[in-house]
Amino acid sequence: MQSDTSVPTIIRPHLVPFLFQEMEGVSAAIDFQRVNMVHLFPTSSLANYLYTQINDVEKTKFGIPRNKFLLYLSIEKKTKFTLSGTIYINKKGVKEILHMDIKKVRAVNNLFEDMFRTSLVFYVEGYVAAGLEIIKGLDLFAEKYNLLEYGFTTELLRSIYYSQKKKKLLNRFQTKSSNRVLNFL
Repeated sequence: MQSDTSVPTIIRPHLVPFLFQEMEGVSAAIDFQRVNMVHLFPTSSLANYLYTQINDVEKTKFGIPRNKFLLYLSIEKKTKFTLSGTIYINKKGVKEILHMDIKKVRAVNNLFEDMFRTSLVFYVEGYVAAGLEIIKGLDLFAEKYNLLEYGFTTELLRSIYYSQKKKKLLNRFQTKSSNRVLNFL
């Protein structure tokens, strides 16, 4: 029994290549398709955060105590250039899509967005420290994570970068959740 606002835990599309490249993953089969799976161990801060977001109905449905909790980020190729990401929960080897309240799915995506934006700043700052131009760092970041395919432009990344640079780097985790990036959740 899921609430009326319960939805699959789908990751914002532009975050999927970022998470896929920056987390350890393995190839697996789900619903007769080959996908890449990122295992989120119960002891990780990310899995613990997700566990707190799951409502009691889902916890009861899966009957999994916190220390036996297994989550996977499934990454599937949608087109030649784009990926999609969904979070699955595992019970005794059976993986099911994790459903959560839409507000909690937004919260999870906001956390991933904050990680993405913080990484953008660190990445570009590395180029600046090496004496290269900011625009070069932004272009390489966009290329590395295939962001043009998700509607990002160098100008949009530049705007995000300078917006983040106005404050202390971790201020975003402290005071502001992400906006509705490209109208996703």
